[in-house]
Amino acid sequence: MSGKLIKYEFKQMKSALLPVAIALAVITGIIFCVVIVPMLVFGINDSEGGILSIFLAYITFILYVVILIVTGIGMNIYIGVRFYKTVYSGVGYFTNTLPLKKHEIILGKVIPAVVVQTIVTLMIVVSASIILGGYILVTDGFGDLMLYIARFKGAVLGDFTMLNGMGIVLGIVFGCLFAIIQTVSNTLLLFLAVSIGQLFNSHKILMSVIIFIVMNRVFNAVDAIIEVITKAFVYGPFIHSPSIYSVITMILINTKNIIIVVVAYAISYRILRDKLNLE
Repeated sequence: MSGKLIKYEFKQMKSALLPVAIALAVITGIIFCVVIVPMLVFGINDSEGGILSIFLAYITFILYVVILIVTGIGMNIYIGVRFYKTVYSGVGYFTNTLPLKKHEIILGKVIPAVVVQTIVTLMIVVSASIILGGYILVTDGFGDLMLYIARFKGAVLGDFTMLNGMGIVLGIVFGCLFAIIQTVSNTLLLFLAVSIGQLFNSHKILMSVIIFIVMNRVFNAVDAIIEVITKAFVYGPFIHSPSIYSVITMILINTKNIIIVVVAYAISYRILRDKLNLE
C-alpha cells in the first residue's frame, strides 16, 4: 500500500515538476538568445554593440540567479504545503484512514519529495552549465572552455586524489551521497517544521514557516562552525594535503545531516502518531 502512496505522490507532483522544467527550458533559451547570441554577433570589445551585449549579460545573469533562488524557495513551499494539506488538513482525514502505519505515510511523502527536488536540482545544474559554458565559449574560446572544465573537475575531484586510481569514482559517489543526504535532511527538516507548527492553537502555517527559517539558519551556522573548527585543527597540520581538510569537513557535515534526518523523522512520527489534530 505504501508503494501506491508513493506512486500517487509522484503523479500529483508532476503537476509542479513539468511547469518548472518548461520554465527553466524557456528561461535558458531566452537568456542564451539575449546574452550569448549578441556576444557572438557584436563580439567582446569596446564598441557600442559589445558594451551593450556585456551590459545585457550582467543584468540577465542577475535576473537568472534571482529566478533560480525563487525556484528553490518555491519548491520548498510547494512540498511543505503539500505535506500539510495531505497530512494535517482536511485531506489528512483520508490520508490517515489509509491502512498504513505512520512511518509509511512519512516515507511515502519523503521519497517523492526528495526525488522531485533532485530532479529540479539537476535541471538547474544543466541550465546553468549551458549558459555558463556558452558565455565562456564566446568570451574565451573553445580551448579555454575545455581548460575551465578540466580545472573544475580537478577542483571537485581533486579532494579524492589521495585515494589513488579510485579517486574519480569515489569522488562522484561521495558527492552524490552528500547531495542526497543534504536533500533528505532539508526535506525532513521542512516536514518537522510543519509538524511542530500543528502543535500551536492558531497561526499554524505561519509558525511552521518561522520554525523552518529559524532551524535552517541555525543549521547553516552549524555548518559554518564545522568549517571553521575543521580548518583550525586540520587545515594547518595538513596544509600540503588540502584534500584531507575538504573530505573531513564533508564527512562532519554529512554526519550532522544524518543526525537531523533521524531526529526530525522521530519527532515528526511522534507528532503524527500521538498529537494529530486535523483541521
